[in-house]
Amino acid sequence: MNNPALTFHTPLEKANAGWRRYAGIGLAFALNGVLVWALASGLAIKLTKYVPPVLETKVIDTPQAQPKPVAPPPTPQMVKIVPTEQTPEPFIQVAPDPNAQSIQVQPQPQQPVQQADSSASGMSSTHTTPPYPPMARRLSQQGTVILSITVAADGSVSAAQVATSSGFPELDQTALAWVKTHWRYKPAMQGGVAVPSSTQAAVKFDLKQAR
Repeated sequence: MNNPALTFHTPLEKANAGWRRYAGIGLAFALNGVLVWALASGLAIKLTKYVPPVLETKVIDTPQAQPKPVAPPPTPQMVKIVPTEQTPEPFIQVAPDPNAQSIQVQPQPQQPVQQADSSASGMSSTHTTPPYPPMARRLSQQGTVILSITVAADGSVSAAQVATSSGFPELDQTALAWVKTHWRYKPAMQGGVAVPSSTQAAVKFDLKQAR
């Protein structure tokens, strides 16, 4: 009868058993190395990390309430107006009275508008002062001549004479000649007609205003 405790192993069997032991230890070290490398490179984190999905939002326009359609107003109906017949007014003809007398009114002739009577008035644009006589200026002669003037119906001076002398004959004659030649008047009116008239005028000779 054989005893297992007394079993003897041959040197070959011992060598195979030692190889298996060393192979198991190497495999364990290899697995540990792979695990350490995975942890160092973040592979475990990559495998376990969960990335939440991105939430997208979208604004949805709320539809506005459409106004209710308004019913159009009813179309007015045309009412035909029938004209009523008008009763003609009665025509009454009155026979003329044979005893009546017709009266004719004669039109009154229009009276011409008469202008008020007026006297002659001088036209200022023509009433200028005569040039100073050279001799009277050298002799320092000055004074005022008052003339009596006759104005014709056309406004011209038809006659003139000295009413009051200036004291110097040369000044008097110069004034007479100038007024008769240059002065004009609006003629006097009498009954709407221009008539001759008479008036007076003064001609002043002043050395301060001599020209």
